Amino acid sequence: MARPFDFLRRRDPAGAPVPEPTTSTDDAFEVLAEVAGDAVVRMDEQGRIAYLNPAARRLFAFDQGEVKGRPFTTLFPERLRATQEEALRAALATRGARDVASVSARTRDGREMEVEMHLRAGTRRGAAFVSAVFREAATASSDHFHALAETLTAAVMIYQDDVIRYANHAASVITGYPREELVGACFWELAHADQREMVRQRGQARQAGRPTLPRYEARLLTRQGEERWVDLTATSILYEGRPAGLAAAVDITEARLAEGAMRESDRRMRHILENVQLIALTLDVEGAVTFANEYVLELMGYTEEELVGQDWFELALAPERREVARRAFRAETAAGVVAPHQETPIVTRDGDQRLVSWNNTVLRAVNGDVLGVAALGVDVTERRRVEERLVYDAFHDALTGLPNRALFVDRLGSALARSLRRPNYLIAVLFLDVDRFKTVNDSLGHRAGDQLLIQMSRVLSAVVRPGDTVARMGGDEFTVLLDDIAGTEDATTVAQRIQDALAQPFDLGSHEVFATASIGISLSGTIQQPEELLRNADAAMYQAKAEARGSFQVFDTSMHARAVSLLQTENELRRAVENQAFLLHFQPIVELATGRVSGLEALVRWEHSRRGLVSPLEFIHLAEDTGLIFDIGQFALEDACRAQRGWREELGVDLPVSVNLSAKQFAQKDLLERISGALRVTGVPPHRLKLEITESVLMNNAEAAIITLRRLKELGLHVCIDDFGTGYSSLSYLLRLPADTLKIDRSFVVGLEDETRNAQLVGTIVSLGASLGMEVVAEGVETEGQRGRLAELACPYGQGYHFSRPMDLERTTAYLRARAT
Repeated sequence: MARPFDFLRRRDPAGAPVPEPTTSTDDAFEVLAEVAGDAVVRMDEQGRIAYLNPAARRLFAFDQGEVKGRPFTTLFPERLRATQEEALRAALATRGARDVASVSARTRDGREMEVEMHLRAGTRRGAAFVSAVFREAATASSDHFHALAETLTAAVMIYQDDVIRYANHAASVITGYPREELVGACFWELAHADQREMVRQRGQARQAGRPTLPRYEARLLTRQGEERWVDLTATSILYEGRPAGLAAAVDITEARLAEGAMRESDRRMRHILENVQLIALTLDVEGAVTFANEYVLELMGYTEEELVGQDWFELALAPERREVARRAFRAETAAGVVAPHQETPIVTRDGDQRLVSWNNTVLRAVNGDVLGVAALGVDVTERRRVEERLVYDAFHDALTGLPNRALFVDRLGSALARSLRRPNYLIAVLFLDVDRFKTVNDSLGHRAGDQLLIQMSRVLSAVVRPGDTVARMGGDEFTVLLDDIAGTEDATTVAQRIQDALAQPFDLGSHEVFATASIGISLSGTIQQPEELLRNADAAMYQAKAEARGSFQVFDTSMHARAVSLLQTENELRRAVENQAFLLHFQPIVELATGRVSGLEALVRWEHSRRGLVSPLEFIHLAEDTGLIFDIGQFALEDACRAQRGWREELGVDLPVSVNLSAKQFAQKDLLERISGALRVTGVPPHRLKLEITESVLMNNAEAAIITLRRLKELGLHVCIDDFGTGYSSLSYLLRLPADTLKIDRSFVVGLEDETRNAQLVGTIVSLGASLGMEVVAEGVETEGQRGRLAELACPYGQGYHFSRPMDLERTTAYLRARAT
């Protein structure tokens, strides 16, 4: 059988081998080793040195003849020879590779140096041998090392006897400790408490040159107590003439948080990459295999006899790629130039496809003739799969698997560009918001909410065409991209199909729920930006939700105008809060039988620079949506208390004042502290402050409302249920609500003179209030007839334009002064 590297030998015109002028070998191992940058030493099974490559001869300063046949331990100091004999025997016993270890080696002149050594055992012509690869480790005593370390973003620390001797700037940034605190500190105490022993043992092993994992992940605690994950690489070096450990740490905290479920896969990938073996392969100019190392054989699943001499492209490439790759290879070798770096998928004997990253070099004879190609490769299959997974995760929603906002906007941009290039090419965006999704989360839990979103995503995907895109934008919002449609009717047809599909109940395990979605539709037309199309669909969705939940609306320009107006109002409202552009008006509450004023309700007004006084009906809802209601509500509370104290001190009029609480104010955690603070600052007794809360707010979460009302009552405050009769109160809850006053909604008072049914309802509410020991106030009294009818129904108090319109502070004070005299 021909030897693997016979093709490297020159031949005379008759075909007979021509002796080479140098002492080259026909062994594939030594051919590759001769050009390797690392030092390579081969020993027989007795541990005698058989071969040193040029890099090894330079590193150890020995000629090959000086050490050939001598013990392998000649290359180490006396104190380490027994340890290295043991490592050699272990490699031979296992017929495998040993972990890379940092050890001290010895040169010909006796100088010690720190090297990284990798042992691998094998069989050559039936005899066992061991190869050792050496790489000189950097020592940390030079100015060059310090200068380089200071430019790194990785934390670099050198330690001796567990004490840090040097730390670069990045170490200070990552740990949060100033450099002067790091130097002199204990290295392993930077680790999290449950990892300190592991870091200590591995760090001491590395410092002493004993084999251990060179790279691992660890957690450390910063100076501020923050937990950070680092990718830690440790090795042994000489520092100022003494053995030391060097640790390099890269902060991977953000990557771990981002990867989430990929963490275990990433750990496996890291382990594979740390222990990867090089694929060594040589081909002749025709593409036939002339040499393959053991790793190629293991990876491909062939024996040496089955692989050497065979066409590599026939064995390793998929059928559709073979001929193209073979022709390209032969053309390159004929030209004497090959691509130095490339990635190529190969197919193993059992059909598995692996991706290999190759480094290729042209092999030439002494006379310059091209003899073939030497290729060193790394199997990067797992790394590429992880990279592809990370890219996928970056553009898809983790819960539903749908495209996320980033991918949707990218596809929308491409579709919009096509629509602008082609006449009569329309696209549409449907923006969906799940109605009352918060109710599902609050009542059944977030797991049930997630299940609902997953099932809805499947429904949406099943309704649209294969070429359309369904995406989750976040929360309970979805979008649909309809590409190349005829017009509005196509988009509304899809919207209706979605509504019909969502009409079916969703099975969430122990519960069955019905869900609807409000849908906004926007068509491309002359729109050029994806964000504009999305914004229009979003505006249409809000219009649909406002008009009838579970419906759809097509965008028109008036919606945009309303959205712009709303945004302008919001900006003006924010400036009004900053500039305190609010004041209170007060409306008297009158005893119907006597006309005596029994209290006043404080009503907020916005002093607009252009529009004058703005009613709360125009801005309170917006204030609640934006959170500005907290500042506005606190102003109203404190100013109403100041007004009450002023009337008491100046006029001797000690009337209670009522202040409205919005839904968000009533739900805030520090409500009692805010009210107590206002009373304390203004000096108003608690029983002179009434808090008006609408019936619908209380009934939204009656149990929680009862608890909050009891706490308000414990402060001595009076509580009024506003707009009573519109919130569908449960009588059982009403009996438990610790309230003092019922306010009959104005809708029952309007038709009181003409409608018997309204009178019956008002009479019932008055009787209910009396039986519960509550005061009853009728709102919206505008005529004498309404006042008289309420008096006949025994309603004790009334409020409305019939008695007085809301007045500013000055007019209210004059009004009270006139009635006090």
